[in-house]
Amino acid sequence: EFIRFKLQEYIRIVGTLEILGGFGLIVGLQFNFILIMSSMGLTLLMLLGVITRIRVKDSLLVSFPAIFFMIINFYILYLSMTN
Repeated sequence: EFIRFKLQEYIRIVGTLEILGGFGLIVGLQFNFILIMSSMGLTLLMLLGVITRIRVKDSLLVSFPAIFFMIINFYILYLSMTN
């Protein structure tokens, strides 16, 4: 996908951020601040993914996973900030 989007120089940084975000969500079960930061970061990462897919005119079906994970992470962010 990154090659198709001509974003191959960002593969490592995006992968690292996704792994750190996922790890942060797990650690965030004990530490709310980490949960907020991780879910915020992953929401932003997925938002950028959705924007990229819109710019390359991908279909809604192909874009659905990025939209879905953006919504889930935003929901986690919302819940973690209201508790």
